[in-house]
Amino acid sequence: MSSTNRRFIIAYIVLVGLPLAGLASVLRSGRSLKAPISIDGVWKVEAGADTPAAQPCDQAISSLLHSSLTVSQSGRSVELTFNGTAKITANGSLDGKTLKASLAPAGGCPSDQPVRLVASVDPQSEPKSLSGSLSVADCAACVPVQFHAVKQPKPQSGAGR
Repeated sequence: MSSTNRRFIIAYIVLVGLPLAGLASVLRSGRSLKAPISIDGVWKVEAGADTPAAQPCDQAISSLLHSSLTVSQSGRSVELTFNGTAKITANGSLDGKTLKASLAPAGGCPSDQPVRLVASVDPQSEPKSLSGSLSVADCAACVPVQFHAVKQPKPQSGAGR
C-alpha cells in the first residue's frame, strides 16, 4: 500500500469515522432523557381559601392572587410574571411536577424576606392546573397562602379567516 493511500485512509477515519462514533455515543446516552412537562402560557390564579391579610407581607401575597400568571419556559428553567395590580417577575425551576420560585419582596415585605412559590403541576387535568402555596421566607407570623391556577387556552390565530 502506498503512503498516499495510507494517509487517505487515516484522514478518512479521523474526519468521518470518529465523528460518526461520537454521534452514535451521544444518541445512545440521550435515549433515557425526557423533556420536562410544558407549563408555558397564561394561567389564571385564584386563592385556595380566604385568609386574613393581617401582616404587610400577607397583603402583598394577596395582591398576587386573583391575577394572571404568564409562564415562559426553557427546559427546566421558568420565568413567572404576575400581572396583577403590580407586575412582578421571578425566575424559578421545574423539577418533575414541582414548580419552585422566589419572588422579590412585594410592597410591605422587608427586603430580606422574599416570597416563595411552591406548586405542584397536574399535567393530566384538562386544562392543566397548578396547586400550591405562596409564603414569606423567615416570617413565623406570616401564614402561607394556598392557591390554585388553571392554564388558559391559547388565543386562536386569525389564519383561518
